[in-house]
Amino acid sequence: MKRTLLFFLTCFWLTFHVNGQTPIHDKAVVAQQERMVYKEWDHDKFFPKPNRILGIPTNPNWFLTWALHPNYPKLDRRPLSPSGEQTQRLGLAAAMKISSDYYKQNSDTIRSLASGELTRISGALSAVDPLYQLYYKKELSPLEDIEANAYIDIPVSVKEYMQDNGGYNWYLENMKMLAERYGFAKTLDMERGQRILMYHRLMLEMRTLLSNWNYRLSLAGRMLDFRNAFEQKTLGKIKLQNPMLRDEEMIKEILQQRIVMQ
Repeated sequence: MKRTLLFFLTCFWLTFHVNGQTPIHDKAVVAQQERMVYKEWDHDKFFPKPNRILGIPTNPNWFLTWALHPNYPKLDRRPLSPSGEQTQRLGLAAAMKISSDYYKQNSDTIRSLASGELTRISGALSAVDPLYQLYYKKELSPLEDIEANAYIDIPVSVKEYMQDNGGYNWYLENMKMLAERYGFAKTLDMERGQRILMYHRLMLEMRTLLSNWNYRLSLAGRMLDFRNAFEQKTLGKIKLQNPMLRDEEMIKEILQQRIVMQ
């Protein structure tokens, strides 16, 4: 029993103390790992040392390790050293980020200016102009519906007369020309000031045209009234000397003859 217990204790002791590998702590390897990973490139930690005597290296291990690579200890090879490759890549990445941010800011500024300029000159947004909404839209409304605004409170006889003698066709032709220009002014891309000037010119031309049209309607109404009066009251007493006269000249001749008759 004692022998068996002693045998197990001996086996346990041997198992605890005997290792398959012997740990090696080489300070040269440790120093190389430290300076390549995170510590400074310390020239005093390049092992083995040369052990100089009168300035002459006497350590053969130094010759085997560093004599074949004399420039290695002089050049800092760490990737994150001040001149390392990784430091240069990080610096280049930071510089590229700054450059890209600058170009992005510049492009955003250009985009904002372009959007503002497009909003200012775009014909698609011309209807939201405050001056147009407050004034020109109402003033130019006859161009939106030409036929509906041709005869307002006008007798049927005058309408028929203007359609028969071509006055209505003249009105439609000129108003449609103005309406076409009005459509161009609202849809084409142009400066706001130029668009407002076009609105104003169209408004003045339209007012002149409507004034002429109203004058013709009024003249036609008076001429029809004179014609009816002539047919009812002075039938056979007034004879036109020239039946081919224009309406205005016909009215003047009728008035002159009525004055003579009175």
